[in-house]
Amino acid sequence: MAIDYLQALNIGSGLNTGDIIDALVEAERAPQASQITKREQIRTTEISSLGEVKQGFETMQTALAGYTGVTGLQATQSGDSLDIEISDATSASEFSNDIEISALAAGQTLVFGSFNSETASVGSGSLTFSFGTWNSDGSFTANSDRTDETITIDSNNDTLTGLRNSINNADINVTASILKTDNDSYALVLKAREGAAHAMRIVASEDAGNAGLADFEYTSVDASIQTVVASDAAFTLDGINISRETNEVTDLIDGITLTLKSTTSAAETIGADFDTNLASATMSLIVDEMNTLMTDLSTMLARGSNGDAGGPLAGDTLVRSLQRQLQAMTSTAIIGFQNNSIYMADYGVETNRDGSLSFNTDTFQSAFEANPDGFAAITNSRITSSSNMVTPSVAGTQPEAGIYAFDLAADGSATLGGDAMTKSGSEYTIDNSDAGDLKLTIVGSGSDASIYVGKSILETLDDFATNVLRINSELDQKIERYEDDVNTYQDEMSALDERITELRARYAVQFGAMESVVNSLKNTETAIDSMMEAWKASLKN
Repeated sequence: MAIDYLQALNIGSGLNTGDIIDALVEAERAPQASQITKREQIRTTEISSLGEVKQGFETMQTALAGYTGVTGLQATQSGDSLDIEISDATSASEFSNDIEISALAAGQTLVFGSFNSETASVGSGSLTFSFGTWNSDGSFTANSDRTDETITIDSNNDTLTGLRNSINNADINVTASILKTDNDSYALVLKAREGAAHAMRIVASEDAGNAGLADFEYTSVDASIQTVVASDAAFTLDGINISRETNEVTDLIDGITLTLKSTTSAAETIGADFDTNLASATMSLIVDEMNTLMTDLSTMLARGSNGDAGGPLAGDTLVRSLQRQLQAMTSTAIIGFQNNSIYMADYGVETNRDGSLSFNTDTFQSAFEANPDGFAAITNSRITSSSNMVTPSVAGTQPEAGIYAFDLAADGSATLGGDAMTKSGSEYTIDNSDAGDLKLTIVGSGSDASIYVGKSILETLDDFATNVLRINSELDQKIERYEDDVNTYQDEMSALDERITELRARYAVQFGAMESVVNSLKNTETAIDSMMEAWKASLKN
């Protein structure tokens, strides 16, 4: 509090003008500052709450991504000679087969030694690699799918280490390494990719006066150099002989990857079947994640009643719209998976009166055991065909969800949903607003088919969250407007403080002038008192 020195010295009116000015100024400032502060606090809280809405959608999106493709289908096996993995849930289905592995695929391995150090000179020139098959008669048949590769060696890489690095950097599906075989003995080890048709033939071309590369030539089968023979994997599936160039087999069973690890002495069983408990747990977790966001939105949007305070976003039409869209997804028909639409309610998801969800495990188990494939509508977007003679895929734009009738005429022409398709060999393509860039490949003569294009509820939720979280979304724009409001309120408070400073100065001048007048009047009073006292004194004389 400012000290009123006039009052302290008993000069002037005797009033505490400092307190009076403070009171007058505060009476002017307080109601305006209170309104500005209240509006700023409301906007700040709304900005924070809108940020929580974004965080809620981001959290749900991240969590639900972990359940995508989990259909309850689990790989099974009776032995340990291979690993089995569901690599594409969109095409994998139940199966059971017996497998026997008689040989593993191997990449040819060549060992060239001995060198006295890793920096030993190897000469200069070039090494040309050809790839193919070494036949039983010692002849070499080139692989028509691969081209020759030439490695150039000069003064920059004419050491054992330089040669190794040059081969590896060339990216020719040959791995080079240096092996220390003894205290002062090193060898260059070359390993080709797996498969009998990927063995190496190496031809050296040496520069005159700088020999050495001929030591790495391999133009005929030499057991002293070749430590591993190139070979294919060989196995039977339900008694059918099968061979593959690699031990990783991805094209045998739809959606399944087999990794062969060892040969077998007897048949082993591999398969995949649906696990009700796994699927039920997945659905329960999905409902939990959706409920968490729904509960948060309901709390922020609560209007308040019976004296209870409302939520920070009560009456916010944008967030209310997002809540309704999220709630609607739980009762929306999911099409394109089977002939009939599928609903979350079919698999035990129930909507409560307050908008939250509950999960009935009994309903789920009954539905899943009766129709496990339908659960894909919740977790696994896919495009399938009713005929194994027609394989669907997408060449560009994704088609809209639904069921499309593929009609194949005797002359080879075809329509999809009544629209003409373009034929190229065994492939049919279409480009329209609904079917997008759907491509159908026929096997043999093909057949009519129903093409099912299904978009799972998880993909729908992911798209919804992505739209909410995109840069410059409606939510972002609203936050930006509210931040502008906060800046405006802060400017208003600064302007108010400037006006109050000016008002205080004006009051100080006015009260100063008043004190001057009062002081003048007091001086006059003192002079008159002196005159009266002098007059009284003169009368006594």
